[in-house]
Formats: sequence, C-alpha cells, structure tokens
Amino acid sequence: MVKKRIFVFATLAISVWAALATSVLGYYYLRFQEYVDLSREYEAVTMKVDIYIHYGNETNGVWYNNTIVPLGATLLNATGLVADTQYTYWSEFGAAFIDSIDGVANNVTEGKSWFWWYWETTSFKWILGEVGANQHMLHRRNIVAWTYQSYETWPPSPPS
Repeated sequence: MVKKRIFVFATLAISVWAALATSVLGYYYLRFQEYVDLSREYEAVTMKVDIYIHYGNETNGVWYNNTIVPLGATLLNATGLVADTQYTYWSEFGAAFIDSIDGVANNVTEGKSWFWWYWETTSFKWILGEVGANQHMLHRRNIVAWTYQSYETWPPSPPS
C-alpha cells in the first residue's frame, strides 16, 4: 500500500512538473516569436553601418560596428549617435562641416581638421568624402570613417 501511494505521488509530481514546464516553455516560445516579429519590423525601418573614428593620436581609433541607424540617415546623423559631435551649417553650401568630435576640435593653428571617408567595396579602398556630412546618405552595411589630421599636406591620408 505504501509503495502504491509513493508511486501515485511520484506520478502526480512528475505530471505537475511536466505541465508547468510545458506552460513555461510555451510562454517563452510565444514571447520569442513576438520578438522575432518585432525584429523584422525594426529591420524594415533601420540599417546597420560601421563607423570608425581616429582622433589623430597614437591610438588605432575606435570602431562602432553594427551601429543601428534609421533608413535615410546621413553621416552626420550616424556620427551623432556614437560620438559628441559639434558642427557648423554653411547655408551657402547647404552643408554641415564638423567642428569637433568628442571634444577634439579643428585647430587652424596646427592645420588640423576632421575629414570623412567611405569604404569603396568594388576597389577596396578608402575614398575621401566629397560633400558635407549632412549630405552623404548612408546605405545598409556602409563603412565610413572620420580622421583628424593635417590639411596642409593634401590630400590627407586615408584611414589605416
């Protein structure tokens, strides 16, 4: 009789545990599906870009890989997401030019300024930006860079 009672309680305990485990797993599976759906919606209105900032010092610079930005973002928008960015808007050019990034400001006395670059995937080389940071529209998987360097030796050196 005691063995039968232990068997009944053990069976009942295992059944309750299985029901609870199934409920918990079902709940988390449904939550996971909600996040997958939300992720798909999010990816439809965002993109990822890689941003490199070299401050002109002895370090190798800083990479901000897989930076999530809204579709239609400019280089200026994306840079502002990863760094404290100050700029001047020149209405006659319709362009914003960077004054400083993370407190490293253009320095006329030393002849140093911020330059931006983009990685050309077909030629595998850095190309110097040709417009203001607010005019360069980013695309999915773009790789862009900012370098702080001398403008007295033209052209400036690409990121290394």
